[in-house]
Amino acid sequence: MSEPRRLLVAIAGTEDIGLPDQVAKVVGAGGPDLEIILLHVSEIAPRELAAFDPGVRRGPWPLPRREAVEQRLASADDEGTAALLALWHERFAAALPNAQIGHLVARGRPEQEVVAAAGRLHPDAIALCARPRPGPTEPGPKSLGHVARFVVDHSPVPVLIIRRAT
Repeated sequence: MSEPRRLLVAIAGTEDIGLPDQVAKVVGAGGPDLEIILLHVSEIAPRELAAFDPGVRRGPWPLPRREAVEQRLASADDEGTAALLALWHERFAAALPNAQIGHLVARGRPEQEVVAAAGRLHPDAIALCARPRPGPTEPGPKSLGHVARFVVDHSPVPVLIIRRAT
């Protein structure tokens, strides 16, 4: 029996809903020999913008404890990530009914976490979407955002860029 084909699919939440169908066109009908790993990275950089300095805030109320705020932000991230992965799981299960679908969640900088996950999981390829824009995405250097560009430049495996279905 052959080894399963493994595809790491980076999900940010801004992808075109046709992503699973586009992936199915490339990988075929799927089957038990196809493993799809949906990866979502919770970016932690925006948390650095939270105001914990008394000079930034105005008002008589006490400053929130950083730990409490971090806990609430992490909880909100976890809820959003679970909902996002469940939605994309359903979409991929409909497009590739016999494929095995797994989830992976990471925290950090998306571009680095996608490449790191590829290094750990040894997928056959990484699939991710080009920069989301209204209408068809024109090929060229501006069609990729910084995350996709970093992944293309540093990935240890081939990268499949999925453009918006036209």
